[in-house]
Amino acid sequence: MELVQGLRNKQELTKLRKALHGWNAQILYVSEEVSAKAMFFVEQHFLSHSMQLADALIGSTAIAYGLPVLTGNDKHYKVMKDLQVKKFVP
Repeated sequence: MELVQGLRNKQELTKLRKALHGWNAQILYVSEEVSAKAMFFVEQHFLSHSMQLADALIGSTAIAYGLPVLTGNDKHYKVMKDLQVKKFVP
């Protein structure tokens, strides 16, 4: 979801799809724990860092599963201290 929203054109979408297929990416679902953690991040960081719910859900899911977030815009996640971020460059 978040990766697709950041793309600028169909060529980048094609590159993303190929990369996800090559990495055998899996879908992770939002649990009650993840939702509560995401709301905490939004409440704590919306005014100071414009933390959006989608970014909070993605980051919270990654933290809960112990996985990194792959993103083209790592500034969205800087306030999430327990989160490992990997930059995606299309």
